[in-house]
Amino acid sequence: MTDAAPPAEGAPPKAPNNLVGAGLLAAFVAFGAILTLDLPGRTPATFAFVLTGWVLAVMAHEFAHAFVAYRAGDRTVKAKGYLSFDPRRYGDLGTSLVIPLIALALGGIGFPGGAVYLRNDMMRSPGWRAAASLAGPAATLVVLLVLASVLNLWSRAAPPDALFMALAMLAFLQAMALVLNLLPVPGLDGFNALRHYLPAGLVRGLTKYEGLTMLGLLAVLFFVPGASALLFGAAAAIATGLGVPGPAIARGWDAFHFWT
Repeated sequence: MTDAAPPAEGAPPKAPNNLVGAGLLAAFVAFGAILTLDLPGRTPATFAFVLTGWVLAVMAHEFAHAFVAYRAGDRTVKAKGYLSFDPRRYGDLGTSLVIPLIALALGGIGFPGGAVYLRNDMMRSPGWRAAASLAGPAATLVVLLVLASVLNLWSRAAPPDALFMALAMLAFLQAMALVLNLLPVPGLDGFNALRHYLPAGLVRGLTKYEGLTMLGLLAVLFFVPGASALLFGAAAAIATGLGVPGPAIARGWDAFHFWT
């Protein structure tokens, strides 16, 4: 989520198309069905399933930001298409798809993806602005809890299969996204929730470097020894604490990286 207004464009944005989200959901279900076939060898099915599930989870995250902002008084989110089932409304190709995809494929890092542009000046109070910032992580937590509940029920009723492992991997990524989003780093929801209570001059100074801080955070996770291990450990502790089996996460991780 970001608090700035998007750059002005010459032509008005196209109306959102809910069929895009519906198609993505159908693909998610189809990839899940393929995983139940338990095909031999290493296939891209787990990667495709987790990737589409990740995009759907990002949609839930960004929709939650927009919904609470709308309730707080920002009526522009509806015109921008944020209250629709169209993932194209939640950011640009580079920051919302390319960078998160690289982070997922190369390092298995659930890096924040989409970004809705909210009008803080239209929200009723600092409390509502903070609530709009925290609504996204709250939605991520809900997705994580749903996945953990499904896995808990499944493990009691039937033996795990390839779909079970993929769901465990997706749950792990949600736990990682939750940890990352709550960091008090400019550009992330943890900072956005606090910014309304910080000195205006400090916020303006930090906001100038939001793009660089996000790239810097990604660089730290990839290149600073121990940084990614700390993140992965925190995410694993949350996921397993909610009942997601650790061995299933490990097998889902291995199946996700089918090219290795």
